[in-house]
Amino acid sequence: MDVVKRAVQAAGEGAARVSLVLKADIRPGFDSGQLEAKVDRLEEHLR
Repeated sequence: MDVVKRAVQAAGEGAARVSLVLKADIRPGFDSGQLEAKVDRLEEHLR
């Protein structure tokens, strides 16, 4: 969360307001290629 805090501080320099939305879907045991794999599965299903 330190990186999020630093990002908000950096974005807030010279700004009166900073809006932040953070969403994470962390699934242990799955590699980082799941987004592409999901698209592939959807495309296959649509054929």
